[in-house]
Amino acid sequence: MPETTVYLVRHGMHDWLRPEHNRFAGAIPGVGLNEQGRLEVQRLAGLLSGEPITWIAASPLQRTMETAEMLARARHLDVAADERLLEWRCGAWEGMKIIEIQRRYPSEWKIWRERPDLLRLPGAETVDQMAARMEVAYRAWAARGGTGVLVSHQDPLAALLSTLIGAPLRAVRALDIQTASVSTSHETAYGTVIAAINAGRLVA
Repeated sequence: MPETTVYLVRHGMHDWLRPEHNRFAGAIPGVGLNEQGRLEVQRLAGLLSGEPITWIAASPLQRTMETAEMLARARHLDVAADERLLEWRCGAWEGMKIIEIQRRYPSEWKIWRERPDLLRLPGAETVDQMAARMEVAYRAWAARGGTGVLVSHQDPLAALLSTLIGAPLRAVRALDIQTASVSTSHETAYGTVIAAINAGRLVA
């Protein structure tokens, strides 16, 4: 039996992800779940309802805290805000419409999509820095033992999972982490075992 189980959850849908907005939210505060996102998280809460979850931590952004609080409510658990679980900090891109980023930064956008491990933006983290802080957070929380939940964002979760399975960070784009999905990690006597990636959602 695993000694520790960590459920890695992406926040639910928000309006900036919708086609009519299509804006890069990044680490900007104040972007909360929309109705679809709340329904997604309610469904996820149902899927996890039978699990013996004793701790929950989340990126301190509104959409991740809302997601975590919905998962914590039935268990009467407090949610710990952890800055290490934040979205990828991308400097000037944050808050911009995707079409504007593509127009103003065409070469950097191509790298972002194809080789994010090579991306260098002024005032932004590298994918290596993001992955490193995510792994530090993961290891610290997993050391508590038992069963817990970490709520974060698409790219940070993809970077963490790549790190945990020993994949190069250029593989981050191969993991399309969906909103309100859950990946499952076990810490065993033999090391880290990833039991599921991007589960809990019907993916087209």
